[in-house]
Amino acid sequence: MVNASSTSPPFSRKESTVEYNITRDFDDFQVYDWPICILTALSCLCGLVGNSLVIWLLGFCIKRNPLTTYILNLAIADFGTLLGLSTRFIFECIIPYPDLSVAFPIVYAFILFTYCSSLYLLTAISLERCLSVLFPIWYRCHRPEKSSAVVSSFMWIISGLLAGMMLVSEVYLSLESLLKAVNTMFGVNLLIFTPMLVASTLIMSIKICRSSQRRQPPRLYTAILVTLLFFIIFAIPLSASHLIVLNTDYFSSTGWESAFLFASFNSSINPIIYYFVGRDRKKCRESLKVVLKRVFRDEAISQGGA
Repeated sequence: MVNASSTSPPFSRKESTVEYNITRDFDDFQVYDWPICILTALSCLCGLVGNSLVIWLLGFCIKRNPLTTYILNLAIADFGTLLGLSTRFIFECIIPYPDLSVAFPIVYAFILFTYCSSLYLLTAISLERCLSVLFPIWYRCHRPEKSSAVVSSFMWIISGLLAGMMLVSEVYLSLESLLKAVNTMFGVNLLIFTPMLVASTLIMSIKICRSSQRRQPPRLYTAILVTLLFFIIFAIPLSASHLIVLNTDYFSSTGWESAFLFASFNSSINPIIYYFVGRDRKKCRESLKVVLKRVFRDEAISQGGA
């Protein structure tokens, strides 16, 4: 029989204290949970490799431009999310030692920190691309030179404050404070950033569809749009599942683990998107460096709109 604590989220509104029980072994999981956890681990492994390549190439091998600054930060956030999910998998599934329960809250807060950073960075990218296609002349003339770095830093700070508030509430304050902090975090995600992300993605989709009737849209916009669509499909369920678990009596172990699986897919898929959008179909093999250069070379072309 599955232990009730093993299938519960890291916090429950029905508990009198916040308790992390990670003494799982092979008997603790339901049969249908194990494939999900193994798929999550494999997804994390592939994603860590892909994002590390993107970080290396954009950080050290490719000339920086405003968009690559965002993409570099996004790759770092995705890498962090996958690293946190991998650590969570090891703690819960492979190393069943109660002593690790002290570290698990930090790992969990780190996952949420990097996950939220990805959402906020993608929202910033989407909004900026919308400005560039809707108001191309104004965008070229009034965009501050270092705005990408400033905005990226600001998004990291917002995410860090929310995750830090959650961690401090858990360690030093009451369960009620923790639940308020987590509700605040995912409320901000779903009520502020997600609507902006969805609206800007919809605007870009319409703009690209219209422009594609006249000419092939730049690879840059195609890559960004596909990335945004995958995030909406695979990453938003993590925020939604947290709010459901925290504010209702419903909890499903499979649904909980599936939300993390989808989050791992989202954090792993971006390097693949960049490669398939940017590759030359006439060539059988191309390095990721060449493909990334081709995708982000469209930045100069697309300044006038898609």
